[in-house]
Amino acid sequence: MDKLDISKGIVKQNRTSTQLKKARLLKAMEKTLGVIQPACRMARVNRQTFYNWLKSDSQFKDDYQEVLEDSIDFAEMSLIQQIADGNTTAIIFFLSHKAKHRGWGLPSSQKANYNRNQKYSNDLESMSDEELMAIINKEYHIKVT
Repeated sequence: MDKLDISKGIVKQNRTSTQLKKARLLKAMEKTLGVIQPACRMARVNRQTFYNWLKSDSQFKDDYQEVLEDSIDFAEMSLIQQIADGNTTAIIFFLSHKAKHRGWGLPSSQKANYNRNQKYSNDLESMSDEELMAIINKEYHIKVT
């Protein structure tokens, strides 16, 4: 074996090692729902290496995007379960994002407050279901009989 054969073998081994690291990182990404830092720690891959792979390897980038889409699907299914369980905050959140065309967006007075200090979501979380329903009824002029 000459030096050229040895160096080709090392390059091939490095490529294989890199592919295994990428696969391990993508598996870790699935477990962390695409959150980069903990996934990098789990896979023992430097965070900057992740960004380098994202720029240089279109297949890795596509695979990462798929992991992100899967994590969004998981979160949506969790939200749907919360809605099915009658969680009023989840219902309002869903409607304010998915049913804006039906008038379910945040009222403009609350949008200004939300954008200013983002306290609105904390207020919602601390309210009871009855208080939340009262806001809905008042804001959308629903008469409770």
